[in-house]
Amino acid sequence: MRLPPIARFLLIVFALLLPLAHAEKKPNFIWILSEDNSIHYLRLYGYELGATPAIESLAKEGIVFDHAFSCGPVCSVARSTLATGCLAPRVGFQYHRKSAMANLPQGARMFPAYLKQAGYYTTNNSKKDYNVVEGKGVVWNQSSRKATWRNRPEGAPFFHMQTYGMSHESSLHFKSMKPAELKTPVDKVKLFPYFPDTPTFRYTHARYFDRMKVIDASVGKLVGQLKDDGLLEDTFIFYFGDHGGVLPRSKGYIYESGLHVPLVVRIPENWKHLVNLNRGTRTKGFVSFIDFGPTLLNLAGIGVPPHMDGKPFLGKDISEAELSARDESFGYADRFDEKYDFCRSIRKGKYQYIRNYHAFLPDGLQNNYRYRMLAYAEWRKLYNEGKLNAAQRQFFERRPPEQLFNVESDPHEVNDLSGDPKHAEVLKDLRARLQKKVKGINDLSFYPESHMVQHALKDGIAYGKAHSGEIARLVDVADLALLPFEEAKPELLKAAAAKNPLERQWAMIACSVFGKQANSLKETARGLLKDDAMLVRTRAAQFLGILGEDPRPALYEVLNTTKSSLEALITLNTVVFFRDGNPGFDIDVSAFSQVTRRGEVGRRLQYLKMK
Repeated sequence: MRLPPIARFLLIVFALLLPLAHAEKKPNFIWILSEDNSIHYLRLYGYELGATPAIESLAKEGIVFDHAFSCGPVCSVARSTLATGCLAPRVGFQYHRKSAMANLPQGARMFPAYLKQAGYYTTNNSKKDYNVVEGKGVVWNQSSRKATWRNRPEGAPFFHMQTYGMSHESSLHFKSMKPAELKTPVDKVKLFPYFPDTPTFRYTHARYFDRMKVIDASVGKLVGQLKDDGLLEDTFIFYFGDHGGVLPRSKGYIYESGLHVPLVVRIPENWKHLVNLNRGTRTKGFVSFIDFGPTLLNLAGIGVPPHMDGKPFLGKDISEAELSARDESFGYADRFDEKYDFCRSIRKGKYQYIRNYHAFLPDGLQNNYRYRMLAYAEWRKLYNEGKLNAAQRQFFERRPPEQLFNVESDPHEVNDLSGDPKHAEVLKDLRARLQKKVKGINDLSFYPESHMVQHALKDGIAYGKAHSGEIARLVDVADLALLPFEEAKPELLKAAAAKNPLERQWAMIACSVFGKQANSLKETARGLLKDDAMLVRTRAAQFLGILGEDPRPALYEVLNTTKSSLEALITLNTVVFFRDGNPGFDIDVSAFSQVTRRGEVGRRLQYLKMK
C-alpha cells in the first residue's frame, strides 16, 4: 500500500532523527574530591600505610596518573582553577581568602555551564569556595549537601561533583593526642625528612592516614550507589585531591607536597572507546587542574572555549603517546589568609624550579590558622630552641630567590641544586621557561593586591593584555635579584628612580632579596621613605630593616596614613616578619590608631597582641 505523502515525509524525518537521537547519548561524569590530600598518603603512590581499597578498585578498572598537579596549593585558588580552566594569576583569583571577586571575560563561563547547556544535569555536593563570579543558576542545577544525580530528568546525562572533607586540615586541629584511638601504628610512620621525629609529628602523620581510611569508605559507598542505579558502566569516575596535603609545609606551599595530587580515573565499559589507554594502567603524562574541565568537555563532545588555558588529556583524539610526552606543569602561591608570599614554579620532567619573588620571607611566617596544628607550633618551638637539623630548619629561614630540586631522587625537596654548577644548564632553562610563562599570561601578581583589586578584576584577562608591557617590565625589575649585585645595581637605581611607583616598589623588593649585598643603596631607600606611594615606603622600610635600621617609624606611618586595608595588610606582613625574626623587636599595636581592625588585618593584629 502506498503511503500518503505526509506519512512518507514523517518516516523520512524519523529515519533521519533516529541516528541523531542515538548519537546524543552522552557519558556521565562524577568527580570525587578529598580535601587537602597529596600523593604522599596513598598506597597507590608507594606509601604502604595508605591502603585505600575502594580507590584502588577504581584504579584496576581505570588509569592512575603519576603526575597530576593542582596549580595552587590551597582550596579556593585550586577550586577556582578547576572550575574555570584558567590560570588564577591571569584572571585575578590567586589570593586566598579573596578580598574581592574576579570576573571571567564577558560571555565566558565555568566549564559545568557548558555541560549544562548541552543537556547535562549538573550537581555539586557541596563545596564551591570560588574566588571568581559564578553567575546565579548558570553553573549548577543543584548545589547543596543534598545534591545528587538521582534528581535529574529521566535519561539526562549528568555531571556530579562530590567533596569529602574528613581529611581537611581542621581534622588535625586536636588539642591532645589519643594514640590508643589510632588505627595506623605511629611506629610504622615514615616521617618526611624535613620533620623532627617527635611523638607529636608521628601522631599527626598517623592520624592523617586514619582520615584517608574514612575518605576511602565514603568513596566506596558513593560508587556503590552508582552501581545500584545501574549507571556504573556509563560513568567516568575521577578521584583526586582538591590540592596537596595538609601536614606542615604542604597546604599553602608550592612544593610537591602542596601541588602533587593523586588522580585515578575509572573508565566505564560502555565508553572505553573514547579513551586510548587501557584500563588498569598508569601514565606518567603531566596533567594539571586547568586541564580537568576541558577533558570533560572533550569526552562529552563539546568544544573547549577559547578563554580556557588547559587542554584535554582524555578523548578519542588524545593518543597514549601524546599524553605520555606531556612533562610540564605551572604552579602559583600568593597570599594565604593573612600571610603574603609570591612564588611561582615550573615542574619539568624530574625537576621542579621554584621562583621565590619574596625570598627574604621564610616559609614559616605566621599564619594563624596553620599554627593551630600542634605539629606546626612544636616545630617552631624546636627551631627557636636550636634543636633542628639543616633540613628541618629550612622552613623557618630565608629562602634563595630560586630553588631547583630533582624530585625523582629527592621527592621531599630538601636538597636545593640551584647553586650546583652541574645543574647550571637545567637552572638556566627552567628560569627562562618561568620568565616566559609569567610574561605570557600577564601575571597580575606583579601588581600589589591593592592595585589589582582596584583596577583589574572587572576582566583580569583583558587588563593583563592591555598592560602586558608594564607587567613585563615589572618582571624584569623583579628578576634583577637573580643577577650578581654589582651587575644589577645600575638597573636597580634606574628602577628606584622610575616614574612608575610599581617599578620603585620592585626595586626595593629586589634590594630586600639581596639584603646586605645591597648596602650601598641604603641612601636611595631612605629617600623613598617619604614616597607618594604608600607601598614604596613599606618596601623601602623593609629593605632598611633587613640592613639593620629600625623600620618601625616608617611602617607605623604607613599604617596610620593609608586608606587601603590591603596596603595595611601588606605592611603588617612586614611588621610580623621583623617582629618574629628579631628577638626583642617589640611592636606597639596601640600605635596603629587609624588602621582597620576587620578581616585579615584583624588576624594580624590579633597575633601581634598575643606576643
